[in-house]
Amino acid sequence: MRSLQEEKETAKALRVHTFADPGCPINPTSHFCDNIRIFLRECAELEDYNVDGMPTWCTLLVNENRGFVVPVYTIEESVKYAAKPFCDHCRCTGWSNHFVSKRRYHIIIPIDDEWNKPLDDGGSGYLCGREIMDLWDRICTILRTRKITVEDSSKKRFMDLRLLHGVAYGHPWFGRWGYRFCHGSFGVKEPNYERAIEILSSLELDQIIEDFGCTDRCMKIRQIFRFYRDLSETQLITLQRYPQDHAYSQIPSSCPEENEHSA
Repeated sequence: MRSLQEEKETAKALRVHTFADPGCPINPTSHFCDNIRIFLRECAELEDYNVDGMPTWCTLLVNENRGFVVPVYTIEESVKYAAKPFCDHCRCTGWSNHFVSKRRYHIIIPIDDEWNKPLDDGGSGYLCGREIMDLWDRICTILRTRKITVEDSSKKRFMDLRLLHGVAYGHPWFGRWGYRFCHGSFGVKEPNYERAIEILSSLELDQIIEDFGCTDRCMKIRQIFRFYRDLSETQLITLQRYPQDHAYSQIPSSCPEENEHSA
């Protein structure tokens, strides 16, 4: 198998931050099943190996400013011959009641130190979460996907943002791309999710300091609260400064309305 460097020298690399912008490098106008074929034909190279018998294509995305090339792999899976007709992600997010198409496509960015090895797993340290979601959003748009569901596993330095981002901004981390609540874990419904955010938002800062007074994190919590209170022009009493509906209004109206996320 050729190394990534060899592929970089012989294949056409596309810019990571403009790839899948309108008309860059393609502008398909048909349905998804046709658009994905155009995407693979024009934007990817068929690999000389497969993953569990499934054909695999590679797209090279270059970041010229930071000097690296990211391989993005697309795997085509025939549902007819799949060991599991429905993947776990589809089942958990409520898509298991019908076949979406005859083929499933998996788009994967490999683990950084395995770029030159046969595809195995995904994850990138070169692209941050926002860059990956921007790329994903553009790919979904250019392929004209009808409905999109993501699993909310957003973290910041190992800290779950599923609820905390909603407290801070009034919407989940995925909300900046137009996603809204779809399904919750363990039977959690949207009213439960909204109520949890409401409760966390109403927690008083002084009460939090008192509750954590006997822990080794109390000093750090005090420092954080003092920092933001010093910056604020008004007195900060609770975790959320503004009403939640104000934060929701910050979501751009141009975001796709059918995007969903599962908490």
